[in-house]
Amino acid sequence: MGRYIYKMPDIGEGVVEAEITAWHVKLGDKVSEEDPVADAMTDKATIELTSPVDGVVSFLGCEEGDILAVGSALAHFEVEGDVDDNEDDADAHIPSANEDAEVDTAPRIDNSQGQKPPSAAPKPSFNPEGKVLASPAVRRRAREAGLSLSEAQPTGASGQVTHIDLDRLEMALEPETGETRIKVIGLRRVIAERMQASKRHIPHFTYVEEIDMTALEALRARANDKSSEDKLKLTVLPFIIRALALTLRDWPQFNARYLDERGFVSQFQALNLGLAAMTDKGLIVPVLKDAGAQSIWQLAAEIKRLSEGARNNTLTTEELTGATTTLTSLGPLGGIVTTPVINRPEVAIFGPNKIRDKLELRDGDITVRKVMNFSVSCDHRVIDGYDAAAMMQDLKALLEDPQLMFLM
Repeated sequence: MGRYIYKMPDIGEGVVEAEITAWHVKLGDKVSEEDPVADAMTDKATIELTSPVDGVVSFLGCEEGDILAVGSALAHFEVEGDVDDNEDDADAHIPSANEDAEVDTAPRIDNSQGQKPPSAAPKPSFNPEGKVLASPAVRRRAREAGLSLSEAQPTGASGQVTHIDLDRLEMALEPETGETRIKVIGLRRVIAERMQASKRHIPHFTYVEEIDMTALEALRARANDKSSEDKLKLTVLPFIIRALALTLRDWPQFNARYLDERGFVSQFQALNLGLAAMTDKGLIVPVLKDAGAQSIWQLAAEIKRLSEGARNNTLTTEELTGATTTLTSLGPLGGIVTTPVINRPEVAIFGPNKIRDKLELRDGDITVRKVMNFSVSCDHRVIDGYDAAAMMQDLKALLEDPQLMFLM
């Protein structure tokens, strides 16, 4: 018998680590080559990792929700016969006490499967000043969370306390009566981190305009009545996207990214529109490429394809990246007003709300109009409030007189 160490593979250009969001095996399981082992999520996509050999699982390198560096020991397999020695670089780099590492990437025992840490695990080590060894990032996190480093069981090199040790210490604290703890992992963790970064870096402001959608809704109804059975039924979204694409030709500062750390704004001719879609796994934002070059029916088909891909987790990395601005819509649940959070480094995000009936007085008569509030959140560092208001008037004109958008 031999032991094969399955190292965290290189799963994409520029990817140095990934979060293990799900295990498909447990200790003692027999696996065949190409059997699913785990799901690994990067900031770009979720990848299914498969077994490179036939064997029996003897070690799992981390728990669900932990982050592993490329090259770390993901799993061990007991295999028939001898295997080439692949242990020389199976350990990820572990930050020293002087490094400000934000993520601990050392391989760990999977305690959720009942495997205990090695009895020879290092005891807390102390520097000459009597402090428990830990990186500055770990110390800062413990201080902010009110945790005592001396209460953590260190598993890092030379007895250092790591982020994973703090995770376990937090989970070990006694829950309050009626409390349910849910570990924030996978897509939910990524969303949380990105929203926090967006609000921390971007001074948001939101402008909201009321738009009369009566004419557009009538046009949409006529188009659906005359369409063949094999064609999609149009929703309002393709019309909104077409109007947005036409409007932003004259307002490129909204179809842009602000690379603040590099000191410039990138504006784009093509509208690559992120479409925020809610799925069972959380919010996914596929990208509708070059929206301005597509017809209403093409937009409808692409929206359907991307939405299904998001729900089924079948979208490629290319289909999830490259947005120049984003549109977020809750459809019938759209509410009256939204203040969406910008997807950094983009500088704007658009949020149509639900269409509702409204009584209006016109020419002395009371009439029912279909109206919709339309929100746009902007990065105030690069977009002024006046520009947001003026841009929305142009968008409003196209949506209220929708035939104009087919003459441009």
